[in-house]
Amino acid sequence: MTPNGNGAGLSTNGKNGPTRPPSATVRNPRRVVLLTDGEQGAVTEVLLEMPAAEVSGKRLHAEVQRLAREHAGAIVAAEWLGPLGWTRFLWCHK
Repeated sequence: MTPNGNGAGLSTNGKNGPTRPPSATVRNPRRVVLLTDGEQGAVTEVLLEMPAAEVSGKRLHAEVQRLAREHAGAIVAAEWLGPLGWTRFLWCHK
């Protein structure tokens, strides 16, 4: 609360007092890869890397679609860099 007691600048949740705005979401790097032997196959080639600052879900999905068209008949996948390494979460083939 401010010295005059009006609590200006803070909102309350009605239970535990003032709340703070959520902090910005931290994004992890993403990459689009070419796979061998199906959706669980090994990475043959990294086709695109997206640093954390450039990550956008809309852009990533568009790039996966574009690269799948460019590599017709092959499987293209998107992966993100997590605490245990690269994790595959999306794949596509045209």
